[in-house]
Amino acid sequence: MIAALARARGRDWEALKASRQKKDALFDLAARIALLAERSRQQGISVLAEAAEVERRKALRAGLELVAAGRDAEELDRVLDAESAEPDPGSALELRLVRAGLRGLVAGEHPYTLMRRMSAQLGLEYFDKAEAWILGRIKRRRPRAEDLVVPGELPDVVRDLALDPRFLERALRAAGREIAAASLAGCPRESMELAKPLYGRIGGIVIEDDAAFLRSRLSGDEIAQAQAAFLEIARGLEERGDLRFGGEESLEADPAFIVELTKAIMTLDAELLRSALRGLAPASLAAAMQGMEPKAHDRILAALPKKEAKRVLDAIDEAPPLSARAVVEAGSRLASLVLAAAEKHPAAGKSPLLRSALQRLERVASWPRSKS
Repeated sequence: MIAALARARGRDWEALKASRQKKDALFDLAARIALLAERSRQQGISVLAEAAEVERRKALRAGLELVAAGRDAEELDRVLDAESAEPDPGSALELRLVRAGLRGLVAGEHPYTLMRRMSAQLGLEYFDKAEAWILGRIKRRRPRAEDLVVPGELPDVVRDLALDPRFLERALRAAGREIAAASLAGCPRESMELAKPLYGRIGGIVIEDDAAFLRSRLSGDEIAQAQAAFLEIARGLEERGDLRFGGEESLEADPAFIVELTKAIMTLDAELLRSALRGLAPASLAAAMQGMEPKAHDRILAALPKKEAKRVLDAIDEAPPLSARAVVEAGSRLASLVLAAAEKHPAAGKSPLLRSALQRLERVASWPRSKS
């Protein structure tokens, strides 16, 4: 790594000052390059050659011509170096951004990865702005095609590893983005939902988009080969002691536990429920809600202030599915909190319906972990 840093160009480490107007214009340029990358990904590399013909920016035009011709990053750098003779700070920043985008194109990076890489050249404000831009694109895109499920053991292995998300993340990182995306392209939706949170918010979008793209490009045999490679990597990690499979523990929570907790939540006094939920961390509540039916989710969210409900929904989106044991533990903790709040509640024990709800919560709080 030290050698790589030593070879890095000094200008890539220098802070460049530019006006807000210039940075805004460069952000728009980065978005244009990212959209161009998206089009070339869908329609082919000829899109880049066509864009080069009408491009007015000399460095970008020259770079697009090279990428369209299949030239490597080294030759790209040589051409861009010829454009960098003592430029002003704004022009130097533009060249740095263009270089980052074109290098990503040569490497075949995802368009959203390119957008983040380019916007990072402009500073943290624009890096955050790029995330909003990406999320806006995601909301407007068309629904994905049906899943292509390639017969095999990978979905079960993903479920198994997800019992400890650290192990699944380790296997995904070791496999690399291309193998991981190609493997997940042949898995049911559940596998992607288990893997996505481990890449972060934008990274999860990228891996899902890559899998959808490869699903439409690769044959079933090619996807099966990628899955075989992933399994080989995972087993190699297991042999080295870097991960272990979850054994017989299940991701399916006990249906009786779900029914009991759901009925308790649905029959609780609204004021008591609000009191018990006050101050509870969104992630903890989201974990407990994995042990309830959807109607109980609605009851809980209705009891929360709007801002807090939004935080809980975000936590639900970001949380990976928990093992059955973890669901029981989270639900039991919530039940204990409600029971503690009930001791201070004036109506506790007076209503037959509330008494029934509290009795259910007592059973949930002491639910045997062996049942999971």
